[in-house]
Amino acid sequence: MQQDTSSSASGILPEVADQEETIQRLRAENARLRSDLEHLVAKSLATSSSDSWTTAMKRGIEYSDGQSHTSSISAGRLLRQLSGISKERMKAGKIRNSNDFEYLPRPSTDETQLESDFVRWGYCLVQDAMSPSQIQRQMDRLVDQAQAERQLDSAIMTSRNDRAQLVNNLVLKGDVFRDIVEFKESAAQRGPLVDRLLTKIMGEGFGLGCAHGSIVHQGGGLQELHIDQGLLPLPYPPFPFGSLIIWCFTEFSLDNGATYIVPGSHRSSDGTTVFSVGANLVDLVDSEPGLVAICAPAGTCILTDTRVLHCGGRRTAPGTRYGLRCHYNRHFIRALHEQSGANHHVPDEIYALLSDRLKHMMGITHSNLNPIGELSCNDLSDDDS
Repeated sequence: MQQDTSSSASGILPEVADQEETIQRLRAENARLRSDLEHLVAKSLATSSSDSWTTAMKRGIEYSDGQSHTSSISAGRLLRQLSGISKERMKAGKIRNSNDFEYLPRPSTDETQLESDFVRWGYCLVQDAMSPSQIQRQMDRLVDQAQAERQLDSAIMTSRNDRAQLVNNLVLKGDVFRDIVEFKESAAQRGPLVDRLLTKIMGEGFGLGCAHGSIVHQGGGLQELHIDQGLLPLPYPPFPFGSLIIWCFTEFSLDNGATYIVPGSHRSSDGTTVFSVGANLVDLVDSEPGLVAICAPAGTCILTDTRVLHCGGRRTAPGTRYGLRCHYNRHFIRALHEQSGANHHVPDEIYALLSDRLKHMMGITHSNLNPIGELSCNDLSDDDS
């Protein structure tokens, strides 16, 4: 036995046991630990099978509206805190341009940076996603369609005094729209990059919720703050159920009526969703950077997490803001938007033009031209009798 004078620990160091003694000691310790573990597992199972099940059964069914936080209206309850806040902040001049904050996302073509921005802030900006000629083709077709719908008195006006118009279901209204919805390079020069990002966000085989044009004139465009998966029940998993993307045909800024967003309002650093029972959403709006207007040059594509707080912004400058909004969902979720019902009413001549991918996105991959309707065996006769 000898003392280690170089050690800060006091006392005598033990002698090293021989190999066989060490093996026997470790085997005995292993057996004891196994016994303790089996005892703890048995105790846990006994508790689970009695106390926890009894408690769960007493609670009863917890998935109906008004009975549980897992209700599909629970997100709506949370969002009521924000009623009128976008208008209040706008009138008070408390909404700033995103460019005022050097750490917020800027347009980029670096895929790593885009992913980083999306994770941290709930949105990213793809730079030069469309060329000037591609923007012009989109705008020309959108303006023509919008004018025709107004002449037919079928236009969807989304602000008073006709200061904003929504052109719904663009997949049925032009090749240029169909091509950009499925990210063809002919319609958007960085479409493949946007496609890769969306696939990382939602996985393979994602579907199309809606695709509509947005036209906002001076004085129009303001919405209430919301999230784009608010119809889904809480608690949310640590990932979005979809992504709203915005193709900017004209410049986005505060005066031009850019989308308002609360950066970072979608999740914490460990992935935990911000939307939970008892959450104070007003604090998110009041903290830095708060509610900002996304700044983006014409040709930019904005990708958002469906959990991030956002809304349409009021255009105060003269002129008009043009854009295209497309909502995409994970493959197991049907479209969440009221405008998406048109996906199931596709004229034969348009159906023939759709690619296989677009049919899948729209949920019309399989089409039965001669469906069997209601029958009764009493109506069937035997022709051979």
